[in-house]
Amino acid sequence: MKGTSHLFIGTAVGAIAGYAVQPDIKTALIGAAVGGISGVVPDLDTNGLASNSITLSKKVSKWLMETAGIVILLTLIYQVFTEGLSQDIYVYGGIGLLLLIVSRIITQRRMLTITGILVMLLGFVLDQSLGILLAGSYIIIASFLPHRSYTHSILGIVFYAYILKHVYAQWPIDGLVAAGIAGYISHLLADMKVLPVNRRGVKWFMPLWNREF
Repeated sequence: MKGTSHLFIGTAVGAIAGYAVQPDIKTALIGAAVGGISGVVPDLDTNGLASNSITLSKKVSKWLMETAGIVILLTLIYQVFTEGLSQDIYVYGGIGLLLLIVSRIITQRRMLTITGILVMLLGFVLDQSLGILLAGSYIIIASFLPHRSYTHSILGIVFYAYILKHVYAQWPIDGLVAAGIAGYISHLLADMKVLPVNRRGVKWFMPLWNREF
């Protein structure tokens, strides 16, 4: 099933779940937003709507790295001629070269890994927010997983619920946890092989049982 379909389904079930927790329009709208996001989260394990929406495109990220690397190296060359050699020049020169090298080998999946690392750093900045740290770790892990594996399983649901629990502990928003879990589960249900639009199913019980349903 396409990412846009998961987004719409997650939005709908998230709104329902939020309204069930607190029957008012505000909570339903919050639930819709959380459910929509959660509805595409399992697909962070592939290049699609979820991963591409939270990372820069490969073309843009490559251009930024190349530009930054060239600017750093040109600046250092200028400093060598005007101020001479120093220890800092070697450090920044190494960073410039590293950016140029990485720009040649970076893939969209590794951009997702970098995004996860940045999210974890944000968690440290925000008073070591465990919810944000866990969200970053989820993104990093998903960037190395094959499609429809652990993110599409009960284990993935449990981990995501654990993230939501800690996010809610810091930002207690009505309907957050219920809408998030509902949106996430809706993705797995919509990916099941019983639906004619799906060629593959979901391995709910990984790693104990790898049968697709």
